[in-house]
Amino acid sequence: MSEHEPPTPPPYPDGPRPTPEGVNTYGTDDPARQAEIEAARAAASEDRRAKRAKLERYVSYGLNEEDAQALIEHEDILAAQREAGEASETEKRIHPRIYVRSLVDYTEGHDIGDWIDASQDLEDIHTDIRNILSRSLHAHWTGQPAEEWAIHDQDGFGQITLSEYESLDVVCALGKGIAEQGLAFSAWAEINDERDVYTLARFSEAYLGQFENREAYADHIVEELNGEDELAKLPEWLRDVVRIDTEHMVHEMETSGDVRFADHSGGVWVFNGRV
Repeated sequence: MSEHEPPTPPPYPDGPRPTPEGVNTYGTDDPARQAEIEAARAAASEDRRAKRAKLERYVSYGLNEEDAQALIEHEDILAAQREAGEASETEKRIHPRIYVRSLVDYTEGHDIGDWIDASQDLEDIHTDIRNILSRSLHAHWTGQPAEEWAIHDQDGFGQITLSEYESLDVVCALGKGIAEQGLAFSAWAEINDERDVYTLARFSEAYLGQFENREAYADHIVEELNGEDELAKLPEWLRDVVRIDTEHMVHEMETSGDVRFADHSGGVWVFNGRV
């Protein structure tokens, strides 16, 4: 090499390097991992195809492509929020409890009581109450057993207010339901006039999910019924004047009693009104 000849650059400084022998596009030789990657690729491809089809459908309704894309992104955000809300409601573990006192001691000015886990089995609740009564000062001084008790406080039951002498069957059903299902279970109990174990047991059959608001639930129904696809089948001149009125849908669902809503800080819980 002459002293004026530039040095030879190192091989492949910025450009592509040859793929080493035996390395595939998955980056792994594990068949199980390759199958997962292939499934993810297929799912992503299907998602792109579905979004493109939706975009073309919205454009066919008269939207320009930019507005159609914005609408799709907004729908995706709502769906993500709904899924996140449902997940957080499931993951958030609430532990309902009641504060039970010995009544005879309470009337004599002594606080003989304790917090009891309301989500445990009914027999365990009874056992905890017997343990409270066994500590009665009145019984210790007089030799007469303390037998009466009352619920004087509660925690984790949402908007429900328990009575002092609430049936322990109902307390247990509420406690277990709220611990397992979250405060949507409390809302189900609250919107029903009859608060009994039979009504509470119908929660799973009645619960339709959590949504951002009432109109979001109506949008969900339209999507479930392929409403947009049905509109697309209309003659082009008719598509410009036909709209799905979700506000009116909500009004009809509520007034007919087909659907019942329970508002909360994160949106609305929805229940089948015919269950």
